[in-house]
Amino acid sequence: MRFSSLTGHAALKATLINNVREGRVAHAQLFLGPRGSGTLPLALAYARYLFCQQPGAADACGECPSCQQMDHLAHPDLNLAFPIFLGEKGKSCSPYLEQWREAVLDEPYLDDEVWRRELNGENKQLTIGVDIAQEVNRQLSLKAYRGGWKVMLIWLPEAMNLQAANKLLKVLEEPEERTVFLLVAHQAEHLLPTILSRVQLVKVPALTEADVLEELQVRFPDLGEAEARAIAIRSEGDVLEATTMAEKGEDELFLLFRDWLRACYARKVDLTSGHMEVFNKLGREKQKALMRYALYLMRQCVLQWQGAHPLVVVAGEERDFVEKFATLVNERNIPGIREELETAHYHLERNANPKVLFMDLSYRMMGLLRA
Repeated sequence: MRFSSLTGHAALKATLINNVREGRVAHAQLFLGPRGSGTLPLALAYARYLFCQQPGAADACGECPSCQQMDHLAHPDLNLAFPIFLGEKGKSCSPYLEQWREAVLDEPYLDDEVWRRELNGENKQLTIGVDIAQEVNRQLSLKAYRGGWKVMLIWLPEAMNLQAANKLLKVLEEPEERTVFLLVAHQAEHLLPTILSRVQLVKVPALTEADVLEELQVRFPDLGEAEARAIAIRSEGDVLEATTMAEKGEDELFLLFRDWLRACYARKVDLTSGHMEVFNKLGREKQKALMRYALYLMRQCVLQWQGAHPLVVVAGEERDFVEKFATLVNERNIPGIREELETAHYHLERNANPKVLFMDLSYRMMGLLRA
């Protein structure tokens, strides 16, 4: 990945390049940003620029041996650490390296959910354990193969347990000369304070609507501009969410959510049971996507109810739905609706039975909509 191939973040890219050209490379940097914002591809593009043998003023050359190796994430001085399921193939990253490289090359905006699916473990916990920390220390004790920079990229350090963090504190604070730690994270609140205190923050903001639209047009050239723009608006700067919408059909989610909500409002248990069967067949990722989409539409309804019409970003059937449903929301029911949808998403992530969850959610919504 090169800077020029990444969507958005023009100012941040320029800052990262200038830091290298001016010799201001911090020994430990934390690329922190929301899901789908591009933290991982930015960190990898930065590593490529450090390794590049003929760097330009705006990007790595893309042609030198180092750049060619980075095309496959196989540079000998790029060391990788990432969370795994402990105990199956061992407790270190080595058995998973090729699988992780392929996952990133296939989806540079990789997140923990996508990686968990790659490992076929939807309900298992990803962890960076003490064995991975020992592996990091061992790799950094070796000299750089090309005699230049050594990069240790740790993806999702928020999955690091206390024992692993303690193993890394010394080398993270005082690494060998020309060694750079690049930590790539999404959730600052889950990072250990001992890690945060030893890194320089590189804050990666969410992508703009225009940036997501540009990325969608590259990924889905046959997608109509109006549909792509609508998805870009709904994604709220998350490329992964936008890709899921484009792949799985946002209209289907809207119709299912609208018809289900109407059945809940009318308290028609037979209809909600029918929707439950449809919901059960969606698959877990699309079930979670439906809950996220429902939360998005509820936010639009709240904005409509509060009279903030310029902030309501929906069109077509969605706008008709928002304008009508906004008359049913109020200060008594909207906090409960939000909480129920967020709780449903939380339990789906933890492998809850979708039939039981959806019917329970339906009964709760029947009461809330009449509040």
